[in-house]
Amino acid sequence: MLKSSIFIALSAFLVGIFAGDRIDIHWVLTFTIWATLLLTLIILLRFGEQVLFFKKWISWNVIIVLFFSGMLGYQLKMPSSFEQDFNGLYLENDQLIGGIIDYQEGKGDYDKAIVSVQQIVKPHTNIYAQGQLLCYIKTSSENLSEGSVVILQPELQSIKNKNNPGEFDAEKYWKAKGIRTISFLGDENVSELGFVNSFSGFWTNSREYLINIIKEKISEENQGLVVALTLGDKSKLTIEKRNHFANAGAMHVLAVSGMHVGILLGFLQWIFFLIKPLRKRNLYLYFALILIWAFAFLTGMSASVARAVTMFSILAVGQLMGKKFFGLQAIFASALILLILNPLFLFDIGFQLSYLAVLGIAFFYRPIIDLVHFRYKIVNYFWQGTTIGIAAQIGTLPLTLYYFNQFPNYFFLTNIGLIVLAAIALISVVVLFIFHAVPYLNDLLADGVNLIYDTLTNFIKWINSLPGEVSTGFTPSVLQVTLLYLVLGFTFYFWQRRKRKAFRLGILVLFFLGLSLIANREYNKSKEELIVLNHYRKSVLFKTNRKLYFIYDDTYPTTQKSIDFLVRGYENSVGVKAQILPLNKGEELKIIDGVYFQSSEEGWLINYENKRFFLANIINSKHDYSGESIVKGAWNPYLENEKTDLNTTQKALIVKKS
Repeated sequence: MLKSSIFIALSAFLVGIFAGDRIDIHWVLTFTIWATLLLTLIILLRFGEQVLFFKKWISWNVIIVLFFSGMLGYQLKMPSSFEQDFNGLYLENDQLIGGIIDYQEGKGDYDKAIVSVQQIVKPHTNIYAQGQLLCYIKTSSENLSEGSVVILQPELQSIKNKNNPGEFDAEKYWKAKGIRTISFLGDENVSELGFVNSFSGFWTNSREYLINIIKEKISEENQGLVVALTLGDKSKLTIEKRNHFANAGAMHVLAVSGMHVGILLGFLQWIFFLIKPLRKRNLYLYFALILIWAFAFLTGMSASVARAVTMFSILAVGQLMGKKFFGLQAIFASALILLILNPLFLFDIGFQLSYLAVLGIAFFYRPIIDLVHFRYKIVNYFWQGTTIGIAAQIGTLPLTLYYFNQFPNYFFLTNIGLIVLAAIALISVVVLFIFHAVPYLNDLLADGVNLIYDTLTNFIKWINSLPGEVSTGFTPSVLQVTLLYLVLGFTFYFWQRRKRKAFRLGILVLFFLGLSLIANREYNKSKEELIVLNHYRKSVLFKTNRKLYFIYDDTYPTTQKSIDFLVRGYENSVGVKAQILPLNKGEELKIIDGVYFQSSEEGWLINYENKRFFLANIINSKHDYSGESIVKGAWNPYLENEKTDLNTTQKALIVKKS
């Protein structure tokens, strides 16, 4: 009964959050409906329980109140609900005063900061304001950090996608964090007014202290990986290392999550249990819980970490109280608690994948583990770990294909290696932190940590060296993802109820759904199209006959990072690796028969499908452009629209083969 009640409450709240995102009504109206329903519920609870007719309505009223609670909670997190939203009050010559609530040092010329706006400074007065601003601040001698109070004069820009195929959906990502504007700031536009010590600032300083220990003791090659695995900060990882972990199916190791919390909790319980006085009244468990919450705050309390510590805490409290409150109850209860605290968690990819992983384990671990039994304990240990990985993969697979378009073919091998390596890697760094001030011992421990992380890196590299290490090009629709989860759920239900025919039918349907994804992938690979990207530099993708070409303007120097930024998402979505082709001024480039590029001072001329597209730098009044479609782009946004035929300043131009 408790399990179903929590699930129904969670479902009502979830649907309410989705409704808040989709239905455009003012939060005041939502609040009015919610308050009326809540008052009705209170009256029913007080006077209606004895009357059968009214008693039936109490449960429905609770569900509806929870629905509108989710809807209202979401709306109140959105900047549009703020009466003093700075986005609507800030004018060109105004300034903003706010506190930095998140600060990350960049590898290039800019650092990233999120500023919580407190005031708008106008010529004759200051006014109270609300909202958060994403800032990229030019690296300077100004020692800014989380907790700094700053005054800045930004040029506000709405966060908008370039609408290039396969690109990262930045607009949706930042909307889920309640942020909709961005600004790039030079030294002259930012000044520090002071510093405010805060709860989060304490954990940020503690994290920086530990990062400095890592920088001092760990080899430069391993520093980024150590910081990512232990503290959840992936900003110091190279693109190559990120790609290696993603292809091996080991990205969950780099994002501090339930696995890390579980390893740390088990280690801490074992350590504290060795201390005899702490065994009384389960004190060892209390101490372990306190420290995993400290670990969660230390790593920035991401959605996946919040899920893990909340769920483990609920399980522990149930254990201490002697209650049978396990499994699905803990999963549903922790999700409801976190969404009440922050409804925007629902749109966090880490939150979604984290819960789908634990649901996959809850549903599919037992059916898989019972398939095979081994005689030796060590073999069973690895089989159990592998089974957890497979069950989690089943739970997350449809959504990972939807978001990332790829499947790591050797994930089971990766999981076998990580069963040992991930635990040793995390615990070794914890031990180094504890003894970092002890001479000689700290150097010995640092050597051990370096050896462990070298082994982990080499293991991931080995997985990447295997043939066909990753399959890309899967692009399931929302409908296909929904169908996959529905069929998975029904198949599990049939297995549980021992309905063999229905179970086999479910497996068959899953097989054909998988085949449809593969068939769609192969079709997309062979489909021919030309794409002029929305980018400040002329850039074109051309796909034909399972080959992909990326042609870019090489007039000015470019970096591999900027090329990857433009190409990698599309590569993953179509399942084809791009051949990179620079095009200099005055050059001609032939791709296949009938498809060629010509570069000149005036722009690029592209011949495709007996059509000619001119990517204009300038319009020459003496030139005859008949038979050519003039394309305007971000490389020259000041061309008059009247003189152009096509525009890529808002989204990419896609020309499909007729």
